[in-house]
Amino acid sequence: MLPTKDQMRLFYTQTAERCLEAYGQIGQKEWEQKASDHWTAKEHLAYTVGMLEEELLPVTRAARSGEIAELPGFAKREDEPAFRRALTEKFSALSTVELIPRLRAAFDEHAHMLDGLSESDLDRRAVDPSWDREGTVRDLYTSAYLVFVNQYQAIRRVAKKKLPHWMTGIESERVHYHVDRLFHFMPLIFNRNRADDLNATYQFTMEGEGGGQWNMRIGAGRADTTDGAADPYDCEIKTKPAFWMDLASGDLSAPIAIMTRKVKLGGNPALAMKLSGLFGTTD
Repeated sequence: MLPTKDQMRLFYTQTAERCLEAYGQIGQKEWEQKASDHWTAKEHLAYTVGMLEEELLPVTRAARSGEIAELPGFAKREDEPAFRRALTEKFSALSTVELIPRLRAAFDEHAHMLDGLSESDLDRRAVDPSWDREGTVRDLYTSAYLVFVNQYQAIRRVAKKKLPHWMTGIESERVHYHVDRLFHFMPLIFNRNRADDLNATYQFTMEGEGGGQWNMRIGAGRADTTDGAADPYDCEIKTKPAFWMDLASGDLSAPIAIMTRKVKLGGNPALAMKLSGLFGTTD
């Protein structure tokens, strides 16, 4: 079931506020520390601001008007890595004192646009050059929500005593919203050129509070997600939402997760390994 506009507005707002509050607790030395293999915590913050200001806001404005946004330097999916590196470098020239208010302002503008949309407006066609195919305005807001969450998880690596894991301390409804939006967004960022002749149905079983079941069909060069269990399925991946988030972010390696039983596989386990690299950035 698709989330309502009120649900999307609530969780988007809660997410942005949590991030903004958390970032105010990080010291300057922590901002300069490496938060990933390629970026410092500040660069992840710059990326968040850049994504909102220079991609999601213009694409959302265009979609509301029934148009396709023209993003300089980002005409096709292959341009994605260079475009996002460039915007990160551009916004990294700003101080964190400047970046955090700009993050709030970009969120406020994006959320205000959501307020002016009806439920049916959320299903309007939307095109983002980083996607595998057309989506909807609803997907643009899912994308913005996920950018906040994913970059928070990266930034917290430099200040784990100050910033809890994203899944810590949130109610089960928010946990379920997160995994539901993630599984339904994944087909939009599917990398068909890496799928070869893959033809399989995956069942994702998220255990514990806020969990549930989703299944994804990959075949004929596309991926599609539906709610609930698949019958039959080729591979089942069973874990908890927090572990799935850690796997996606690289905080937990698949071999260790399987060995420690944080992830359990059913059906053909070799198919689980084929998911690596099928979703997300093209570089």
